[in-house]
Amino acid sequence: MNILIIGGTRRSGPALAHELVRAGHRVTCLHRGIHRAPLPPEIREVLADRRDPAAFGEAVGRLAVDTVVDMIAVNDADVDAVMRCLGGRIAHYVVISSYDVYAAYEAAWFHRPYAHPIPIPEDAPKATVRFPYGREGGYDKCLMEEAARRAATEIGVRVTMLRYPAIYGPGDTTPREWYYVRQALDGRRIVLAPNGGQAVFSRGYLENMAHAVALAVDAPSAGDRVFNVADVGQLTIRQMIDAVAEILEHQWEVIDLPESLLPPHQPSQALPYCIDPYHIQPHLLLDTTGVRMQLGYADVVPPTAALEQTVRWLAGRPEQVRSATPLDYAAIDAATGLVRAFRP
Repeated sequence: MNILIIGGTRRSGPALAHELVRAGHRVTCLHRGIHRAPLPPEIREVLADRRDPAAFGEAVGRLAVDTVVDMIAVNDADVDAVMRCLGGRIAHYVVISSYDVYAAYEAAWFHRPYAHPIPIPEDAPKATVRFPYGREGGYDKCLMEEAARRAATEIGVRVTMLRYPAIYGPGDTTPREWYYVRQALDGRRIVLAPNGGQAVFSRGYLENMAHAVALAVDAPSAGDRVFNVADVGQLTIRQMIDAVAEILEHQWEVIDLPESLLPPHQPSQALPYCIDPYHIQPHLLLDTTGVRMQLGYADVVPPTAALEQTVRWLAGRPEQVRSATPLDYAAIDAATGLVRAFRP
């Protein structure tokens, strides 16, 4: 199969490229050349900006392509551009979406009461606020999905959408685990766990998510479907906190921080990680029955091993990632003081 990956140099992209090559596919990776990645030598790299219509059209115009895997489509314009250039030539369009399309995601990050099934199925209600933290560049995965559905109807291309959860792993660009790793490296003896750390937040290890995409590429039944994808095994926040301490041979006291003592939530901030980057209310757990039953997905790397690899990678690069996840120790200490004051 001739496969074009759009993006593919960050996050789960390199792992996907390696898996597709191992499966015998002929793979081309189109990217801007800004982020270099250890791609397999068999891969053809084409440098172009997918949001430059002329450059993108010229770059893909001569390619023999059966399947497009779009790792970085963020809105309807991105999908429409692919269809203008390749829609009449490809049989299958696999596009990465996100669990932020769900109303449950919106409620979890805004800490609003919301009744939704747990785990969250693919047909759950969609978000009404497009995107909670105001990303630039026209980010709107709901519009992106609508455009992909139009392409399936109007052009007849098979479309598979995979809704990613929170991604993690060595080299990831949003290392939430660093919040805990840094506190351990800084020798903090107390760590806060909002509501006891009992929340469950769907996460996906980079290699596991790449494997799910590869299965969607190869499975004829994957067309015209939406799949939630995430690690089958999930850890609570408290389990992650305990695991980080064990991996780094660190000891700390875990303090239960009641919701009422949390600092005011400020959804206008890009990443409001003052107290905990995984603090959500209620749980945010995806139903992965579809991808498991229809595509045969199973975790390639067990979550405990995946977390250990992530933690050790982060611990070995403290200066590289120190600014990636902001910590406000003054706010953390103030919240700790409140807990101490209110304890009987």
